[in-house]
Amino acid sequence: MLVRTDLVRFLPYRGRREMYKLAFELKSQKIVLGNLPFIGISYQGREKDMEYREKFSDKSEIKKVMKVAVDYGIRFFSASSLGSADLSSRYLEAVKEIEEEEETNIRLISCISIPLRLGGSKVNDYRRWRTQLTYEIEKFGSNILHKALEDPVLNCRLGWKENLQSAKPYPIIQLQRRLQIDWKRWENSVNNFSEWEIAWIEPGSETDFLAISRSDLLGELVDRTREAGYRCLLGSHHLGVTASLLEEVGIKRFDGYVTPINRLGVMMFPTMREVEKAVRELRGKGKLIIAIKPFAGGRIRPKEALAYVFRKMKVDACMMGVASIEEAKEDFEAARQILADESREE
Repeated sequence: MLVRTDLVRFLPYRGRREMYKLAFELKSQKIVLGNLPFIGISYQGREKDMEYREKFSDKSEIKKVMKVAVDYGIRFFSASSLGSADLSSRYLEAVKEIEEEEETNIRLISCISIPLRLGGSKVNDYRRWRTQLTYEIEKFGSNILHKALEDPVLNCRLGWKENLQSAKPYPIIQLQRRLQIDWKRWENSVNNFSEWEIAWIEPGSETDFLAISRSDLLGELVDRTREAGYRCLLGSHHLGVTASLLEEVGIKRFDGYVTPINRLGVMMFPTMREVEKAVRELRGKGKLIIAIKPFAGGRIRPKEALAYVFRKMKVDACMMGVASIEEAKEDFEAARQILADESREE
């Protein structure tokens, strides 16, 4: 079962009051420090990934960038499951150390992949994607497959086009009958964060797959996580489909979404227009929206990227991955300027 061991450090579940407090702090800060560069993920190719891995194998390099974030008042950091990358544990060690050195509290938004099983076997990522896209093609047209095949971030995965094109979608009826969550593995993944202060657990983008196939399992996942004392945000790469499906089946015990939002439409499925529409509707219903991929993996300049995210889409917060002190200052300063301009206009 899910266990919270350090109740002094953890945020106990206090229902709506705790959610409002967290949401207020998040909306006030506006920025979440992304963790992917620190664990060797650049979305700019294998060579850049290797550069990041080599650099951030030195924990002091992680902490240098974290300190800039702290200096800018950022107290929400993202995190990935322990074991999801070679450097994930080093990153979390750095979080602890920066808390002590800067005498501050860091709250994590912890993204955990949902361990899906089908008939005793792990669900194949490419078949999962093909199933999702097949569902979306039926509703939005065949150009959805082309969008996925040409997406620059997805193409940073080795063999993305070839593997996606050759993958066969899972039959929905098979998923409805046999798809399961490995609950023990999920609980272990959550409990691995017992030494850190968790703002939200973020079930990963497998959320989208469950939305089209086994929303009952997703509802159970949210309920189990909430009953263990954690609040939930849902990771979604297909917000334009997932949000309406979850609304239809009445899954409500989560606080919002963590989802790609950028002016190029990268990783925004099924279409940029549908995601923009979903964001507007969700904000009207009081759901938190945290933008990820705002720079589309370094393909949009900071001021352009953040103007779209904050001015046009009016997200509650933006998760930014930065790989150097200089990059951090440039991005955080751009955000500060745009948000200050917005404040004066209001």
